[in-house]
Amino acid sequence: MQSVAELPFIAGHVALDFVNTAEERGDPGAGEALHGAADLRLWGERRGVIAGGAGGDAEQREFPVALEARELLYTLFLGRARGQRAPAADLSRLTRLAASAYQAAHLNQEGDGRLGWSWDRSQLATVRHVAVTSALQLLSQHPVARLKQCPGDHCGWFFLDTTKRGNLRWCSMSECGQDAKTARRRMRSVPHPND
Repeated sequence: MQSVAELPFIAGHVALDFVNTAEERGDPGAGEALHGAADLRLWGERRGVIAGGAGGDAEQREFPVALEARELLYTLFLGRARGQRAPAADLSRLTRLAASAYQAAHLNQEGDGRLGWSWDRSQLATVRHVAVTSALQLLSQHPVARLKQCPGDHCGWFFLDTTKRGNLRWCSMSECGQDAKTARRRMRSVPHPND
C-alpha cells in the first residue's frame, strides 16, 4: 500500500477516498495507509478536509475513533455495492456518528443562499465528521449512485462510476486495469500442456 503522502484520490467522493485508506480487508497482508494521528491529519490536509492544526492528546484519542468510523463506512458501502440492506446495528452506529458530526457542525449560508454544514478545519475529528456526513448523503441518494468496488488484485477500493455507459471496472486503469491486462497477456503466452 502506498504511503498516505502518495495515496491517490480516485474514488470521486470524499467518504470513499477515506475508506480507501485501507485495502484487502480480511487478508493477512492487508494494506493500511493510516498508522497514527499524524497520517490521518496528513490525509485530511491533502484531501482538503482540514487545515494545519495542533496535534496532542486529543488527536491521539481521535485516531481509533476515526478508524472505527472508516470500517463502519466500508461495511455500509460494501453492502450497498452488493445490493444488500444495512443491518440495524450498523444503522444505529451510523446514527450516533452522524449525530456527533452535526452536533460539532456550524450551519452556514453561502452568498447565493444555499445552506451547508462546516466544521472547525483545525480539528482532526473534522475528517471523521466530513466522511460520515458525506457517506450518509451518498447512501441516501435516489437513484443510487453507481458505487463499485475494484476487483483488482490486492485492491478492493470503492469508486463512483460516473461514465455515461456505467461500464468502468477498475478503480484506476493505470494501476489495477493495467495489472489485469498484463496478467491476461502472461496467461496467453504460457504454453498449454496439450500444445
